[in-house]
Amino acid sequence: MLFTHHNHKCSAVNHAPIANAQPKRIQNRVHRQCAKDGFDARIREELAAACGIGQVPPDIPLHSHHATRQHYFNLGWNAVTPAHVLRAKARINFNDKG
Repeated sequence: MLFTHHNHKCSAVNHAPIANAQPKRIQNRVHRQCAKDGFDARIREELAAACGIGQVPPDIPLHSHHATRQHYFNLGWNAVTPAHVLRAKARINFNDKG
């Protein structure tokens, strides 16, 4: 529930400001790299599938036996959108022409 109080949007429970919708940056550099590795691995799989070299695996591949690192890898893997794939394909096509 959202109330407006003195032109400020705040929670109805404790009058704390509503958190921003954007996700926070991952502070730990190792975990941030795991998320980037997951993102990059998914892009590679999507591009290989587009070229007919394979298919995108239905399950997320194992990156680490460390649960937290695997979690961040999964976040990166799941962060890939069709727009990211199209941009990567366009980048490859542009590099091939130039």
